[in-house]
Amino acid sequence: RKSDASEEDKQDKVDELTAKIEAGVAKSAKLVEAIAEADQMVAKIIEHMEEATEIRKVGKEENRLAIKDAEEAQTAVSNAIAVLEEFYKSSGEVPKESWEFIQTRGDVELPDKPSTWDSSYTGVADPDKQPAGILTVLEKVSEDFTRMEAETRAQEQEDQDTYDEEMKNLDIEKARRSKEAEMKTQEQKRVDAKVQ
Repeated sequence: RKSDASEEDKQDKVDELTAKIEAGVAKSAKLVEAIAEADQMVAKIIEHMEEATEIRKVGKEENRLAIKDAEEAQTAVSNAIAVLEEFYKSSGEVPKESWEFIQTRGDVELPDKPSTWDSSYTGVADPDKQPAGILTVLEKVSEDFTRMEAETRAQEQEDQDTYDEEMKNLDIEKARRSKEAEMKTQEQKRVDAKVQ
């Protein structure tokens, strides 16, 4: 009966080892699945980061062009205002500044009654009058371009800050998932070695 007990003991060990092997194979399969999921998540994160970077690049260029346009428009409007002010000052429609009165030599002779004195000024509207005065309109347009530039600059900064924060978080998540895959790969190798 000693051989029966020994045989039964051996069978119990075989059954126990078979159960451990089956459990190890099942654990290894689950680890392989978890590794694949982690690797897939890392790939998705990388893909998302690339897409977000491309979108940021396009947005940055659009904002750069909008700022450039606003700056150029402000310059153009400022130049137009300067030209119109000069014209209106020379016509007397806009008063000259005190420093603009230049003394002239007395050798300029004007007729007693120049022909233009009989005709009235044909300007459509007072250039400074609200709301139709051209200088007032141009100054308002200039303010709008200045506001547009400031808002675009603020939006660009906000977009960049949001992008930077998202990239930081995605880098952290990518590193976490990569480390998870690495650790599970090591664990799966140990389980497979034990099963062998």
